Amino acid sequence: MSYLFFFIYLGLFCWLLTKIKFITDTGIDKRVIVILFLVRIIAGVINGYVNLYHYTGTDIAFFHQEGITEYHLLFNDPVEYFTNIFKYHNQNSGLLDITDSFWNNLRSVLMVKLLSIFNIFSRGNFFINSIFYNFLIFFGSVSFYRIFIRIFPNKEIWLTLILFFLPSLIYFTAGTHKDGLIFLGLGISCYNLFFLIKKGFSIPKIVWLLTGLTIIFLLRNFVLITLLPAITAWIIAEKNKKFTLQTFIAVYLFFILLFFGVGKLHPALDLPQYVSTRQIAFVQISKASQSAVNINPLFPNFRSFLNNSPQALNHALMRPYLTEKFTLPYIPAAIEIFIYQGLFFLFLLFRSKNRSGPFIYFSVFFGLSMFLMIGYTIPIIGAIVRYRSIYFPFLIIPIVCSTDWGKVKRLLHFKK
Repeated sequence: MSYLFFFIYLGLFCWLLTKIKFITDTGIDKRVIVILFLVRIIAGVINGYVNLYHYTGTDIAFFHQEGITEYHLLFNDPVEYFTNIFKYHNQNSGLLDITDSFWNNLRSVLMVKLLSIFNIFSRGNFFINSIFYNFLIFFGSVSFYRIFIRIFPNKEIWLTLILFFLPSLIYFTAGTHKDGLIFLGLGISCYNLFFLIKKGFSIPKIVWLLTGLTIIFLLRNFVLITLLPAITAWIIAEKNKKFTLQTFIAVYLFFILLFFGVGKLHPALDLPQYVSTRQIAFVQISKASQSAVNINPLFPNFRSFLNNSPQALNHALMRPYLTEKFTLPYIPAAIEIFIYQGLFFLFLLFRSKNRSGPFIYFSVFFGLSMFLMIGYTIPIIGAIVRYRSIYFPFLIIPIVCSTDWGKVKRLLHFKK
Protein backbone atom coordinates (compact mmCIF):
# COMPACT_ATOMS: atom_id res chain seq x y z
CA MET A 1 0.00 0.00 0.00
CA SER A 2 2.89 2.38 0.77
CA TYR A 3 4.13 1.94 -2.83
CA LEU A 4 0.72 2.97 -4.13
CA PHE A 5 0.63 6.11 -1.96
CA PHE A 6 4.18 6.95 -3.00
CA PHE A 7 3.21 7.08 -6.67
CA ILE A 8 -0.09 8.86 -5.95
CA TYR A 9 1.77 11.63 -4.10
CA LEU A 10 4.46 11.70 -6.76
CA GLY A 11 1.89 12.18 -9.51
CA LEU A 12 0.07 14.83 -7.47
CA PHE A 13 3.21 16.92 -6.92
CA CYS A 14 4.35 16.55 -10.52
CA TRP A 15 0.99 17.92 -11.62
CA LEU A 16 1.07 20.68 -9.00
CA LEU A 17 4.51 21.91 -10.14
CA THR A 18 3.15 22.49 -13.64
CA LYS A 19 0.37 24.69 -12.22
CA ILE A 20 2.44 26.98 -10.00
CA LYS A 21 3.07 30.31 -11.72
CA PHE A 22 6.40 30.91 -9.96
CA ILE A 23 7.75 27.77 -11.65
CA THR A 24 6.07 28.00 -15.03
CA ASP A 25 7.19 31.63 -15.41
CA THR A 26 10.75 30.36 -15.76
CA GLY A 27 9.94 29.51 -19.37
CA ILE A 28 10.93 25.88 -18.83
CA ASP A 29 8.64 23.47 -20.64
CA LYS A 30 6.17 21.76 -18.28
CA ARG A 31 7.34 18.30 -19.36
CA VAL A 32 10.91 19.31 -18.55
CA ILE A 33 9.79 20.59 -15.14
CA VAL A 34 8.33 17.16 -14.37
CA ILE A 35 11.55 15.46 -15.52
CA LEU A 36 13.67 17.76 -13.36
CA PHE A 37 11.52 16.98 -10.33
CA LEU A 38 11.64 13.23 -11.02
CA VAL A 39 15.44 13.39 -11.17
CA ARG A 40 15.42 15.00 -7.74
CA ILE A 41 13.08 12.31 -6.41
CA ILE A 42 15.34 9.55 -7.76
CA ALA A 43 18.31 11.21 -6.05
CA GLY A 44 16.30 11.43 -2.83
CA VAL A 45 15.39 7.73 -2.97
CA ILE A 46 19.03 6.77 -3.56
CA ASN A 47 20.22 9.06 -0.78
CA GLY A 48 17.59 7.65 1.58
CA TYR A 49 18.40 4.04 0.74
CA VAL A 50 22.12 4.62 1.33
CA ASN A 51 21.55 6.37 4.66
CA LEU A 52 18.96 3.91 5.94
CA TYR A 53 20.40 0.59 4.77
CA HIS A 54 24.05 1.04 3.83
CA TYR A 55 25.42 3.20 6.67
CA THR A 56 24.52 3.08 10.34
CA GLY A 57 23.81 5.96 12.69
CA THR A 58 23.49 8.68 10.03
CA ASP A 59 21.77 12.00 10.71
CA ILE A 60 19.10 11.25 8.13
CA ALA A 61 18.17 7.97 9.82
CA PHE A 62 18.14 9.74 13.20
CA PHE A 63 15.88 12.52 11.89
CA HIS A 64 13.51 9.92 10.44
CA GLN A 65 13.14 7.99 13.70
CA GLU A 66 12.80 11.14 15.79
CA GLY A 67 10.25 12.49 13.31
CA ILE A 68 8.08 9.41 13.87
CA THR A 69 8.39 9.84 17.65
CA GLU A 70 7.34 13.49 17.39
CA TYR A 71 4.47 12.54 15.07
CA HIS A 72 3.04 10.22 17.73
CA LEU A 73 3.66 12.85 20.40
CA LEU A 74 1.62 15.37 18.40
CA PHE A 75 -1.51 13.23 18.77
CA ASN A 76 -0.82 11.80 22.23
CA ASP A 77 0.42 14.96 23.98
CA PRO A 78 0.05 18.04 21.74
CA VAL A 79 1.03 20.44 24.55
CA GLU A 80 4.36 18.68 24.95
CA TYR A 81 4.80 18.61 21.17
CA PHE A 82 4.49 22.39 20.87
CA THR A 83 6.55 23.22 23.98
CA ASN A 84 9.40 20.70 24.00
CA ILE A 85 11.27 22.73 21.39
CA PHE A 86 12.34 24.92 24.33
CA LYS A 87 13.49 22.02 26.49
CA TYR A 88 16.49 20.88 24.50
CA HIS A 89 19.81 21.42 26.27
CA ASN A 90 20.92 24.70 27.80
CA GLN A 91 18.53 27.50 26.88
CA ASN A 92 20.93 30.08 28.32
CA SER A 93 23.76 29.10 25.99
CA GLY A 94 25.23 31.65 23.63
CA LEU A 95 24.21 31.96 20.01
CA LEU A 96 27.62 30.78 18.81
CA ASP A 97 28.21 28.03 21.40
CA ILE A 98 29.16 24.65 19.90
CA THR A 99 28.31 22.19 22.69
CA ASP A 100 25.31 21.92 25.04
CA SER A 101 23.78 24.78 23.09
CA PHE A 102 20.09 25.43 22.65
CA TRP A 103 20.77 27.30 19.41
CA ASN A 104 23.11 24.64 18.07
CA ASN A 105 20.63 21.85 18.72
CA LEU A 106 17.62 23.84 17.54
CA ARG A 107 18.59 23.12 13.93
CA SER A 108 18.11 19.37 14.45
CA VAL A 109 14.91 19.90 16.43
CA LEU A 110 13.41 21.94 13.59
CA MET A 111 14.34 19.25 11.07
CA VAL A 112 12.60 16.65 13.22
CA LYS A 113 9.51 18.84 13.61
CA LEU A 114 9.28 19.30 9.84
CA LEU A 115 9.41 15.54 9.29
CA SER A 116 6.78 15.00 11.98
CA ILE A 117 4.43 17.23 9.98
CA PHE A 118 5.18 15.24 6.82
CA ASN A 119 4.36 12.06 8.77
CA ILE A 120 0.78 13.24 9.22
CA PHE A 121 0.28 12.63 5.50
CA SER A 122 2.81 9.84 4.90
CA ARG A 123 2.09 7.80 8.06
CA GLY A 124 5.81 7.64 8.73
CA ASN A 125 6.94 6.48 5.29
CA PHE A 126 10.46 7.80 4.69
CA PHE A 127 10.28 7.86 0.90
CA ILE A 128 6.94 9.66 0.79
CA ASN A 129 8.46 12.24 3.14
CA SER A 130 11.24 12.60 0.60
CA ILE A 131 8.67 13.67 -2.02
CA PHE A 132 7.28 16.39 0.29
CA TYR A 133 10.78 17.56 1.20
CA ASN A 134 12.03 17.73 -2.38
CA PHE A 135 8.93 19.56 -3.49
CA LEU A 136 10.03 22.38 -1.15
CA ILE A 137 13.69 22.28 -2.14
CA PHE A 138 12.77 22.41 -5.83
CA PHE A 139 11.83 26.05 -5.29
CA GLY A 140 15.42 26.79 -4.28
CA SER A 141 16.73 25.67 -7.66
CA VAL A 142 13.93 27.52 -9.46
CA SER A 143 14.70 30.73 -7.52
CA PHE A 144 18.33 30.68 -8.60
CA TYR A 145 17.34 29.81 -12.17
CA ARG A 146 15.07 32.86 -12.34
CA ILE A 147 17.92 35.10 -11.16
CA PHE A 148 20.66 33.75 -13.39
CA ILE A 149 18.49 33.58 -16.52
CA ARG A 150 18.10 37.36 -16.21
CA ILE A 151 21.89 37.72 -16.15
CA PHE A 152 22.69 35.05 -18.75
CA PRO A 153 19.56 34.99 -20.96
CA ASN A 154 21.01 32.64 -23.57
CA LYS A 155 22.39 30.04 -21.17
CA GLU A 156 19.23 28.03 -20.41
CA ILE A 157 20.88 24.65 -20.96
CA TRP A 158 23.91 25.43 -18.81
CA LEU A 159 21.76 26.83 -16.01
CA THR A 160 19.45 23.82 -16.09
CA LEU A 161 22.37 21.39 -15.99
CA ILE A 162 24.06 23.17 -13.08
CA LEU A 163 21.04 23.93 -10.91
CA PHE A 164 19.14 20.69 -11.47
CA PHE A 165 21.78 18.08 -12.35
CA LEU A 166 25.00 19.03 -10.54
CA PRO A 167 25.85 15.63 -8.96
CA SER A 168 26.78 16.57 -5.38
CA LEU A 169 24.23 19.39 -5.25
CA ILE A 170 21.32 17.22 -6.35
CA TYR A 171 22.37 14.27 -4.18
CA PHE A 172 22.89 16.08 -0.90
CA THR A 173 19.97 18.50 -1.22
CA ALA A 174 17.65 15.62 -2.15
CA GLY A 175 18.29 13.86 1.16
CA THR A 176 16.11 14.86 4.11
CA HIS A 177 18.87 16.82 5.80
CA LYS A 178 19.52 20.47 6.60
CA ASP A 179 21.56 21.12 3.43
CA GLY A 180 18.52 21.26 1.17
CA LEU A 181 16.69 23.67 3.46
CA ILE A 182 19.71 25.97 3.62
CA PHE A 183 19.89 25.90 -0.18
CA LEU A 184 16.18 26.77 -0.22
CA GLY A 185 16.79 29.62 2.24
CA LEU A 186 19.59 30.98 0.07
CA GLY A 187 17.39 30.74 -3.02
CA ILE A 188 14.49 32.56 -1.35
CA SER A 189 16.79 35.27 0.04
CA CYS A 190 18.75 35.89 -3.16
CA TYR A 191 15.67 35.86 -5.40
CA ASN A 192 13.68 38.35 -3.34
CA LEU A 193 16.62 40.66 -2.70
CA PHE A 194 17.50 40.57 -6.40
CA PHE A 195 14.05 41.75 -7.42
CA LEU A 196 13.75 44.21 -4.54
CA ILE A 197 16.87 45.87 -5.92
CA LYS A 198 15.65 45.71 -9.52
CA LYS A 199 11.99 46.66 -9.02
CA GLY A 200 11.88 48.55 -5.73
CA PHE A 201 10.01 48.22 -2.44
CA SER A 202 7.60 45.31 -2.04
CA ILE A 203 6.19 44.10 1.28
CA PRO A 204 5.68 40.47 0.10
CA LYS A 205 9.27 40.30 -1.15
CA ILE A 206 10.59 41.76 2.11
CA VAL A 207 8.61 39.16 4.05
CA TRP A 208 9.99 36.37 1.87
CA LEU A 209 13.52 37.78 2.15
CA LEU A 210 13.28 37.73 5.93
CA THR A 211 11.83 34.22 5.77
CA GLY A 212 14.80 32.98 3.75
CA LEU A 213 17.32 34.64 6.06
CA THR A 214 15.52 33.19 9.09
CA ILE A 215 15.76 29.67 7.64
CA ILE A 216 19.50 30.14 7.18
CA PHE A 217 19.94 31.64 10.64
CA LEU A 218 18.07 28.85 12.43
CA LEU A 219 19.78 26.01 10.58
CA ARG A 220 23.38 27.30 10.22
CA ASN A 221 23.96 30.71 11.74
CA PHE A 222 27.56 30.91 10.48
CA VAL A 223 26.24 30.86 6.90
CA LEU A 224 24.22 33.99 7.66
CA ILE A 225 27.30 35.60 9.19
CA THR A 226 29.23 34.84 5.99
CA LEU A 227 26.33 36.05 3.87
CA LEU A 228 26.07 39.53 5.44
CA PRO A 229 29.20 41.12 3.90
CA ALA A 230 28.30 39.72 0.47
CA ILE A 231 24.77 41.14 0.69
CA THR A 232 26.05 44.50 1.95
CA ALA A 233 28.57 44.80 -0.89
CA TRP A 234 25.95 43.72 -3.44
CA ILE A 235 23.45 46.39 -2.33
CA ILE A 236 26.09 49.15 -2.30
CA ALA A 237 27.53 48.07 -5.66
CA GLU A 238 24.12 48.36 -7.30
CA LYS A 239 24.29 52.13 -6.65
CA ASN A 240 27.43 52.51 -8.77
CA LYS A 241 28.15 49.52 -10.98
CA LYS A 242 31.25 51.17 -12.46
CA PHE A 243 33.17 50.41 -9.26
CA THR A 244 31.65 47.03 -8.42
CA LEU A 245 34.91 45.19 -7.76
CA GLN A 246 36.32 48.06 -5.72
CA THR A 247 33.12 48.16 -3.67
CA PHE A 248 33.31 44.46 -2.84
CA ILE A 249 36.97 44.72 -1.87
CA ALA A 250 36.33 47.73 0.37
CA VAL A 251 33.29 46.16 2.07
CA TYR A 252 35.12 42.89 2.67
CA LEU A 253 38.12 44.71 4.14
CA PHE A 254 35.75 46.49 6.51
CA PHE A 255 34.07 43.22 7.54
CA ILE A 256 37.45 41.52 8.02
CA LEU A 257 38.40 44.28 10.46
CA LEU A 258 35.00 43.89 12.13
CA PHE A 259 35.39 40.09 12.26
CA PHE A 260 38.66 40.28 14.16
CA GLY A 261 37.81 43.35 16.24
CA VAL A 262 34.22 42.95 17.42
CA GLY A 263 35.23 40.34 20.02
CA LYS A 264 37.02 43.05 21.96
CA LEU A 265 33.65 44.65 22.66
CA HIS A 266 32.23 41.47 24.20
CA PRO A 267 33.58 37.89 24.52
CA ALA A 268 30.31 36.47 23.14
CA LEU A 269 31.04 38.25 19.83
CA ASP A 270 34.51 36.74 19.41
CA LEU A 271 33.98 35.33 15.91
CA PRO A 272 37.57 34.11 15.34
CA GLN A 273 37.29 32.12 18.58
CA TYR A 274 34.00 30.66 17.35
CA VAL A 275 35.61 29.44 14.11
CA SER A 276 38.59 28.06 16.04
CA THR A 277 36.29 26.24 18.49
CA ARG A 278 34.27 24.87 15.60
CA GLN A 279 37.45 23.44 14.08
CA ILE A 280 38.38 21.78 17.38
CA ALA A 281 34.93 20.18 17.58
CA PHE A 282 35.28 18.76 14.06
CA VAL A 283 38.81 17.51 14.80
CA GLN A 284 37.39 15.48 17.70
CA ILE A 285 34.70 14.03 15.43
CA SER A 286 37.27 13.25 12.72
CA LYS A 287 39.07 10.76 14.98
CA ALA A 288 36.33 8.24 14.20
CA SER A 289 36.22 9.00 10.47
CA GLN A 290 37.89 7.01 7.70
CA SER A 291 38.24 10.12 5.54
CA ALA A 292 39.94 12.37 8.07
CA VAL A 293 42.75 14.61 6.81
CA ASN A 294 45.39 16.58 8.65
CA ILE A 295 44.48 20.18 9.32
CA ASN A 296 46.59 22.93 10.82
CA PRO A 297 45.37 24.29 14.16
CA LEU A 298 43.45 27.52 13.71
CA PHE A 299 44.09 30.17 16.36
CA PRO A 300 41.75 33.17 16.86
CA ASN A 301 43.98 35.79 15.28
CA PHE A 302 44.46 37.30 11.83
CA ARG A 303 47.88 35.77 11.21
CA SER A 304 46.66 32.22 11.84
CA PHE A 305 43.65 32.70 9.53
CA LEU A 306 45.92 34.12 6.82
CA ASN A 307 48.47 31.32 7.13
CA ASN A 308 45.78 28.63 7.07
CA SER A 309 43.90 30.04 4.06
CA PRO A 310 45.92 28.15 1.38
CA GLN A 311 45.29 24.83 3.12
CA ALA A 312 41.64 25.72 3.68
CA LEU A 313 41.05 26.50 -0.01
CA ASN A 314 42.96 23.38 -1.01
CA HIS A 315 40.77 21.15 1.16
CA ALA A 316 37.54 22.79 0.04
CA LEU A 317 38.28 23.29 -3.67
CA MET A 318 40.73 20.49 -4.52
CA ARG A 319 39.93 17.47 -2.33
CA PRO A 320 39.44 14.61 -2.76
CA TYR A 321 42.23 14.16 -5.30
CA LEU A 322 41.88 11.48 -7.94
CA THR A 323 44.92 9.85 -6.34
CA GLU A 324 43.42 9.68 -2.83
CA LYS A 325 43.12 6.18 -1.41
CA PHE A 326 39.60 6.44 -0.10
CA THR A 327 36.70 4.05 -0.55
CA LEU A 328 34.48 3.82 -3.64
CA PRO A 329 31.94 6.53 -2.60
CA TYR A 330 34.66 9.19 -2.83
CA ILE A 331 35.58 8.44 -6.44
CA PRO A 332 32.56 10.35 -7.91
CA ALA A 333 33.43 13.35 -5.70
CA ALA A 334 37.04 13.26 -6.92
CA ILE A 335 35.92 13.10 -10.56
CA GLU A 336 33.40 15.89 -10.03
CA ILE A 337 35.89 18.32 -8.46
CA PHE A 338 38.44 17.48 -11.17
CA ILE A 339 35.88 18.42 -13.85
CA TYR A 340 35.18 21.73 -12.10
CA GLN A 341 38.89 22.47 -12.02
CA GLY A 342 38.99 21.79 -15.77
CA LEU A 343 36.09 24.17 -16.33
CA PHE A 344 37.93 26.85 -14.37
CA PHE A 345 41.04 26.31 -16.51
CA LEU A 346 38.95 26.75 -19.69
CA PHE A 347 37.43 29.91 -18.19
CA LEU A 348 40.89 31.38 -17.64
CA LEU A 349 41.89 30.61 -21.23
CA PHE A 350 38.65 31.49 -23.01
CA ARG A 351 36.92 34.06 -20.86
CA SER A 352 34.19 35.97 -22.69
CA LYS A 353 34.04 39.76 -22.66
CA ASN A 354 30.72 39.92 -20.84
CA ARG A 355 30.85 42.45 -18.01
CA SER A 356 30.14 40.97 -14.60
CA GLY A 357 27.37 42.65 -12.61
CA PRO A 358 27.02 43.01 -8.83
CA PHE A 359 25.17 39.72 -8.36
CA ILE A 360 27.98 37.77 -10.06
CA TYR A 361 30.50 39.38 -7.72
CA PHE A 362 28.15 38.56 -4.85
CA SER A 363 28.09 34.92 -5.97
CA VAL A 364 31.86 34.63 -6.27
CA PHE A 365 32.71 36.45 -3.02
CA PHE A 366 30.07 34.59 -1.02
CA GLY A 367 30.93 31.23 -2.59
CA LEU A 368 34.66 31.62 -1.91
CA SER A 369 33.94 32.78 1.65
CA MET A 370 31.91 29.65 2.33
CA PHE A 371 34.56 27.38 0.80
CA LEU A 372 37.15 29.12 2.96
CA MET A 373 35.02 28.65 6.09
CA ILE A 374 34.51 24.96 5.28
CA GLY A 375 38.24 24.48 4.66
CA TYR A 376 39.16 26.23 7.91
CA THR A 377 36.95 24.08 10.12
CA ILE A 378 36.31 20.65 8.62
CA PRO A 379 39.04 17.95 8.52
CA ILE A 380 36.79 15.21 7.10
CA ILE A 381 36.60 14.74 3.33
CA GLY A 382 33.12 13.22 3.48
CA ALA A 383 31.78 16.20 5.43
CA ILE A 384 33.57 18.66 3.14
CA VAL A 385 31.94 17.07 0.08
CA ARG A 386 28.47 17.44 1.64
CA TYR A 387 28.86 20.90 3.14
CA ARG A 388 30.31 22.51 0.01
CA SER A 389 27.77 20.98 -2.40
CA ILE A 390 25.19 23.76 -2.01
CA TYR A 391 27.73 26.50 -2.77
CA PHE A 392 29.03 25.12 -6.07
CA PRO A 393 26.45 27.00 -8.19
CA PHE A 394 27.75 30.34 -6.89
CA LEU A 395 31.10 29.60 -8.54
CA ILE A 396 30.31 27.18 -11.37
CA ILE A 397 27.58 29.29 -13.00
CA PRO A 398 29.76 32.43 -13.39
CA ILE A 399 32.64 30.27 -14.65
CA VAL A 400 30.65 28.30 -17.22
CA CYS A 401 28.43 31.15 -18.39
CA SER A 402 31.39 33.51 -18.77
CA THR A 403 33.42 31.09 -20.89
CA ASP A 404 33.48 31.63 -24.65
CA TRP A 405 32.49 28.13 -25.74
CA GLY A 406 32.62 29.19 -29.37
CA LYS A 407 36.38 29.62 -29.05
CA VAL A 408 36.65 26.26 -27.29
CA LYS A 409 34.78 24.55 -30.14
CA ARG A 410 36.90 26.27 -32.79
CA LEU A 411 40.06 25.16 -30.99
CA LEU A 412 38.83 21.56 -30.88
CA HIS A 413 37.96 21.62 -34.58
CA PHE A 414 41.37 23.13 -35.37
CA LYS A 415 43.13 20.32 -33.52
CA LYS A 416 41.14 17.74 -35.46
